[in-house]
Amino acid sequence: MNVMVRMCAVSAAVIAALAGCGSQVQVSASHPTPTHRACPEGSAYPPGTASEVDYIDSIWHDSVSYEYFPSVRITTSQVGSVVTRIQCSMATYPDTHAPPSRFADDTATALVAGTPVHAVKGFSPRCRLAAYMAGHPRTYVAVNDTQHGPVPRACAKVAG
Repeated sequence: MNVMVRMCAVSAAVIAALAGCGSQVQVSASHPTPTHRACPEGSAYPPGTASEVDYIDSIWHDSVSYEYFPSVRITTSQVGSVVTRIQCSMATYPDTHAPPSRFADDTATALVAGTPVHAVKGFSPRCRLAAYMAGHPRTYVAVNDTQHGPVPRACAKVAG
């Protein structure tokens, strides 16, 4: 993917993450359990306007944005204890033409709701998280948004 397109997509996701949230999600369709505010409600655009949304693989947790970088590898032995579970998945969000005005904590763009999110051994959860996709562990690196796009936090980098 073109670097400029990727930077724009990440910037749009971060901007969207900073704006508002709202709807309810059923935890289980077969067992009526209480719902909770997890996923966005409604369109972020005024009536009659829209845009195509192409999310990068990311997680929003504890007011921190984490991005999956395929070059940052992790082994199963490095996966720590469960920190949280994904409450809202943008992969199944019904309105793909309008990003939510804000991502709630424990929202993911590619992981499904209910996916456990783990600490990474040797890193603070404010720097790296891990989750399994298709049976393989992935590292999600905490990023800071800059005018040039997202930049991994210093604490998320490997010393060397």
